Amino acid sequence: MVRHLKKLFFGKPEHNTTIAKSVVDGQLENLRKIWENENHNDTGLERILRLFLLSIQFLFPGIYIREIFSKRGLTYKNLAIESYVLFKFFFPLVILFTEKSHSPVLLFLTVYLLTETVTYLGSLVFTSDIQNQTRSANRTILLLFVNYLEISLQFGVLFAGFDALTPNATTPIDYIYFSFVTSASIGFGDIHPTTQLGKMMVCCQSFLFLIFVVLFFNYFSSKRR
Repeated sequence: MVRHLKKLFFGKPEHNTTIAKSVVDGQLENLRKIWENENHNDTGLERILRLFLLSIQFLFPGIYIREIFSKRGLTYKNLAIESYVLFKFFFPLVILFTEKSHSPVLLFLTVYLLTETVTYLGSLVFTSDIQNQTRSANRTILLLFVNYLEISLQFGVLFAGFDALTPNATTPIDYIYFSFVTSASIGFGDIHPTTQLGKMMVCCQSFLFLIFVVLFFNYFSSKRR
C-alpha cells in the first residue's frame, strides 16, 4: 500500500532531479537581473512593479518552503508547494465553518496569505522573462485554478469577518456564494455589501478577477499552446 501511494505522488524516482541553486539565491539573482536590465529593458512603473513583486516574496512562507524542500529534489519541492497551496485553500473554509471569522488574528492571516497569492501570481506574469522556463504548463494552470478558488474563499472570510453584507447573509455558504458571484461579476442582488469597507472589498475583488485573473488565464493558455 505504501509503495503504491509513493508511486502515486512521487512517480519515477529518477525524475526527482537535484536542484543545484538555492531558491533564495535564485530570487536574489533575479532581482539583480531586473536591476541591471539584463533580460528586459524596463523603465518607470514597470520596473518598480517587477522589483516590488520579487522583493515582497521574502516576507511570505512560500519561498522558504521551496528553499527547504528543494534540498531533497525537484519532486519534493513541487509536492511541498502543492501542499502549501492546498493548505491556503482549506484554511478559509475552516475559518468559515468553525465561525472564527471575527478573530483579528485569523483575519490578519487571511489578508496575509491573500497578499502572498496575488503578488506571487503577479510575479509569474510580470517577471516571466527571468522565471524558470521548465515549469510544467499543465501544473501551473492547475495550481492557478486552485488559487482562483482560494482567493474567492479568502474574500468570503473577509466579508464575514467585517460584517460587510446584508443581514440575510448568516451562514458560511452565504459568504462563499456571494464571493463567487462577485468574482464572476454576476451580481444577483439577493446579498450585497452594506458598509463602505464591504463596497471597497467588492471593488477590489471585481477588479482582481476581471483584470488580474483573466490576464493570467490568457497568459498561461497561450503559453501552453
